[in-house]
Amino acid sequence: MALRFSSGDVSGFKLLLILAVTYGLIAMLVDSIIHMRFIKPLEIDAPLDRFSEARAVEHVRVLAQEIDGRQEGRPGLREAAQYITAQLEMIKERAGSNFRIEIEETVVNGTFNMMFLGHSISLGYRNHSNIVMRISSEDSQDSDPSVLVNGHFDSPLGSPGAGDCGSCVASMLEIARLIVDSGWIPPRPVLFLFNGAEELFMLGSHGFMKTHKWRDTIGAFINVEASGTGGPDLVCQSGPGSWPSQVYAQSAIYPMAHSAAQDVFPIIPGDTDFRIFSQDYGDIPGLDIIFLLGGYFYHTSFDTMERLLPGSMQARGENLFSIIKAFTKSSKLQITHERESNISTANEYEEGHAVFFDYLTLFMIYYTRKVAMLLHSIPIAIFLAAPVFSKKQTPGLLSWFSTFCDFAKGLIFHATGIFLAIVFPIIFSILRLLFTSHAMHWFAHPYLAYLMFIPCSLVGMLIPRIIWSSFPLSQDAAGLKSLKEVQLRTRREHVIFFFSPKYTWP
Repeated sequence: MALRFSSGDVSGFKLLLILAVTYGLIAMLVDSIIHMRFIKPLEIDAPLDRFSEARAVEHVRVLAQEIDGRQEGRPGLREAAQYITAQLEMIKERAGSNFRIEIEETVVNGTFNMMFLGHSISLGYRNHSNIVMRISSEDSQDSDPSVLVNGHFDSPLGSPGAGDCGSCVASMLEIARLIVDSGWIPPRPVLFLFNGAEELFMLGSHGFMKTHKWRDTIGAFINVEASGTGGPDLVCQSGPGSWPSQVYAQSAIYPMAHSAAQDVFPIIPGDTDFRIFSQDYGDIPGLDIIFLLGGYFYHTSFDTMERLLPGSMQARGENLFSIIKAFTKSSKLQITHERESNISTANEYEEGHAVFFDYLTLFMIYYTRKVAMLLHSIPIAIFLAAPVFSKKQTPGLLSWFSTFCDFAKGLIFHATGIFLAIVFPIIFSILRLLFTSHAMHWFAHPYLAYLMFIPCSLVGMLIPRIIWSSFPLSQDAAGLKSLKEVQLRTRREHVIFFFSPKYTWP
């Protein structure tokens, strides 16, 4: 028996083929972007007025390979501090007379309380080292508002810390060199804080905010972090207020930011120095910029220099240099006292975060929360109004009630599908844990994650559709009833015609 397809089947297969090809092309494009294949890292002999990833990687090599461990209590942490100080002194020697460069290594002590994962923690610390570099013009004052760039040079126990956070320190060293060698004299001072105790509940940044003489001059900050070995240098947190994200949207060369990350980050069992500067002890507007790709190497012995994703530090460096320039030129840059007494700044903080996201790192889309309330309400209004205007309704209260019932039933089916699409993968993951000791094996293998979560999610979405076919809407039922009546009428006509006297037998 020959297999025949109707014209509708052929059209359906063509549509599926087009969708598959389109999805494949989009997947290739996105994969290229998140793996930084569109960025060419500059070599070690690149012009001195350009950020060079190769020069930055040399710093990572020393910190992660030549120095044996940068954890509190180990000699490597002291060696790392000496290396950073030596590099900063070399940069200072190369600076012209129109620069004012100050380098300090401070030892911090203190105590404080914090809430972490719902628990109150009391912390006390002694003799942690911070290294601070201040670059400004020769006529700058100590009270001028400044921009802080923060990164930590300690690493977690048992990890070389190439990504977390040797890459951060290396990027900061290269940017400090770039400021001097490019001849760009910042209109406002730029502070580089290399803190030596982030992995121990952010002790280094707390010590800076409680004891350093420049802490009240900070008008904005950029916290550089890594939860992986490269990829999109994502803005995971910003604020208070919308000004920091607006500066990023206007100045980033390779914008990689999504405001939704700010909603997801609080549920992650971790924290960064952003909390100390922006929330607990500073109330300073700033950005939290983090490497995310290669998260399966994070805080492990595999966080080595060889696993740094090429192009990531190049994009980070060019972004940071441009953002620093934008912050130092902004009229909104204020010291602590001015910020606290400025009513407009307080009103901006109350408005909350803006909505922003990048489009394939080409440009940023940015709008305020007030505009978001309007724009995001339009689809909801269209969704609610569509059932009323989609078909011509016969007048009468019964018809409107039928439409409302159909809409409510359809809404329940779709909401149930979305809910089951989330719940089924979670249930499958829990069941999987009962039969395997590799709880996170899928994290490093994307195809396993696809097989684990996508089929379960599709099953959850299809269940309401199956139920829908058993309990059609009133309009669908009316259509089925009309179709059956037409078929029955056609059969009757055939029978009458068959027994008609005018019918001629073959």
